[in-house]
Amino acid sequence: MKNLIIITFIFFIIFSCAHEAKHKKDDSKMNSTDETEILNTINNVYNNIIVESNKTPDFKTIKEQFVEQARLGYIINDSLILKSPNEYFDTMERMLTQNKPEYLKEWEIKGTTKFFGKIAQRTSLYGVHFNTTDSLTEKGIINFQLVKINNEWKILSMLWESEKKGVLKSDNYFD
Repeated sequence: MKNLIIITFIFFIIFSCAHEAKHKKDDSKMNSTDETEILNTINNVYNNIIVESNKTPDFKTIKEQFVEQARLGYIINDSLILKSPNEYFDTMERMLTQNKPEYLKEWEIKGTTKFFGKIAQRTSLYGVHFNTTDSLTEKGIINFQLVKINNEWKILSMLWESEKKGVLKSDNYFD
């Protein structure tokens, strides 16, 4: 009887460890897929903010990356400016139509993602070229907050600040 209890106990421990290992493996696979989907959402914004030759930004695709109630925020002269994606990107579209730049590209230089369940945060160092590729016109940090709804990662908020005198990204910001 004593041996049966010991064997049952050992079997229970082995089964529990195997079950836990299986779930950890499944979780890492899901996280990899989620991270890829999060990056796709972010890249659908960055990759569509471009003007060159006959290419113009795809504002419809950009706006589709956001939840309906999303907010975009940025700092100007110590003030926080908040807009909806429609307000912000409609203004950008009007400005590009009026000013007709020869070249514009915004892209992620470096970024990190942290997520838990159906919420995520992507911190992104971005760069902007405007009418030249010789130097950066702007560089800064964007914090994206995302939520997974109906199996799709959407941007809930986007807050950024550009580098300027006294506000520069440290070399170890992403460490």
